Amino acid sequence: MENFTEKRKFKRLALPIPVELRQTLESGKKEVNNGICSNISYSGTYIRNINAGKIMPGDNLNISISIPRIFTQEFPFSSLIGKARVVRVERDGIALEFNEDIHRLYVANA
Repeated sequence: MENFTEKRKFKRLALPIPVELRQTLESGKKEVNNGICSNISYSGTYIRNINAGKIMPGDNLNISISIPRIFTQEFPFSSLIGKARVVRVERDGIALEFNEDIHRLYVANA
């Protein structure tokens, strides 16, 4: 049996929040998919309940996530908008890695 060690740089939080993904197909047609974030970190997320039919590993998708205010104490920002690369496509969801140009709107601490 293999010994797997956690290689993630950032802590992942289980936040069940809606996500909108936009994909531009080779034909130029734009397709919108909605899913539910299963977990999220500073560098990526896992999306469930999504129709991943045309989504392939390596694809770059436009992503929009709004973190509800009740979760902002656990998570340092209230929204993410930008590009994410598809790392894995699985039967129950897709794993995404946020690109360097993703915009994070941080929450001001009161």
